[in-house]
Amino acid sequence: ISPALLTISNGPGTFDYGLIASGGTATQAFTITNAGVSSATAILETGLAAPFGFLGGGYPGTGGTCGASIAGGATCTIVIEYAPMVIAAHSDTINLQYNNGAAVTAATRGVQG
Repeated sequence: ISPALLTISNGPGTFDYGLIASGGTATQAFTITNAGVSSATAILETGLAAPFGFLGGGYPGTGGTCGASIAGGATCTIVIEYAPMVIAAHSDTINLQYNNGAAVTAATRGVQG
């Protein structure tokens, strides 16, 4: 059986929120796809830090549809907010750790603003 294989998409490369004023916010929904046959289980986000975070405070973000597992062939969404408090360039990585049916692995996607 093909192990789970998660991808985080919304176009190619690092997602750029663009120029956001200090104290402003921008949100973006990202599609999570499981291209494998097995379910991805025990999903958790590790490493995403301010000024980036899940809308509303936690995975999958307010309006997000993902849960602790994603069936093979299924898709869902997460919602990430960018809320800079100082004028500067920011970058981080969405890092979804999961069990692919054989081992713990991760799907990643760069974000910047």
